[in-house]
Amino acid sequence: MKHNYSIEMDIGNVKGDEPLVSFIGVVVSIDPSTYMMIIDDGTGAISVSSDMLYDVEKILRVIGIPYKEGGQIIVDSDIIQDFSDFKIDLFRKVQDIEKEVYQ
Repeated sequence: MKHNYSIEMDIGNVKGDEPLVSFIGVVVSIDPSTYMMIIDDGTGAISVSSDMLYDVEKILRVIGIPYKEGGQIIVDSDIIQDFSDFKIDLFRKVQDIEKEVYQ
């Protein structure tokens, strides 16, 4: 079954078998030789493969397909959006309130 939408998730909850995920996080490291970035959202860190690398400490929204390889989860990015002006602390507060209300 093909999904035309992504599931917004915390990185710490990505299992690698979801059809399409999205998350917002901070680039903590890059590997130019493999075009991989490690992105952390405060709940965990995940490897993201991309055609374009972004600077460390850049805030990004990633939409992509996760898969498991060699015991780790990698997200093959479809879309990466620069969220540099995004108020990530405020976003996390809203997420916490949503979790309290809907759980």
